[in-house]
Amino acid sequence: MSSRALVFDYDGVLAEVGGESPLPGIIRILEELKGKYKILIASTRSTEFLVKQVPVADGYIGICGLEILIEGMLIYPLKALDKAKSSLLHNLAGTLKTSCLRVELKKNMMGWTMGLGISWRRCVGKPVDVIGVEEKAVEAGLYLFKYQRPFLEIYVAEASKARGVSFVRRLLGLNWVSYFGDSESDMEVFPEVENPVFVRNEYNRHMNPGNVVEVRQDDLAGFLRRLL
Repeated sequence: MSSRALVFDYDGVLAEVGGESPLPGIIRILEELKGKYKILIASTRSTEFLVKQVPVADGYIGICGLEILIEGMLIYPLKALDKAKSSLLHNLAGTLKTSCLRVELKKNMMGWTMGLGISWRRCVGKPVDVIGVEEKAVEAGLYLFKYQRPFLEIYVAEASKARGVSFVRRLLGLNWVSYFGDSESDMEVFPEVENPVFVRNEYNRHMNPGNVVEVRQDDLAGFLRRLL
């Protein structure tokens, strides 16, 4: 069993930001890499979505670390299993009516709402209903993660990819990890791994993390082939 792992964010790394399907040919490359590495996915997307899109992975850290699927087990932080906050977040999502919004409900594999992603990139300014949801989420003690772009995520409990990666690392006994990320939610993971890789795309031109390997997203397939 390999004690080395490649861990990938999904949006902006294995797929276009906001895209559904992985980049052409990337799944085949990941499958070939499994001979040398554990392949793990760490994303703010729902675990169910990640399993569907990247079925070759050995494990999934979904909903920004609030749900982990590994070796046939589903693992949650206890605070993430708050049904009252789950219902509240689900109801808040229903109040987002502005047509230019892109809203993503992040449900766990049991069907509970654990996260909410809101993008107003196509809007002129920040819509009033987004401001209202943000205020109510703060009042209710939900966890907010703000990006340096018109995008916001809200979770039922404190969410952290770094914590999820660390947990899986201990569980699998990994002694070397390479993490591929592209956004603010990935920055906390980079200092915790041996080989951080920042994937450059059109949405993260404002970011310049230090002490990382950098690769353009359109060069990722070639970069990974060199690891075979």
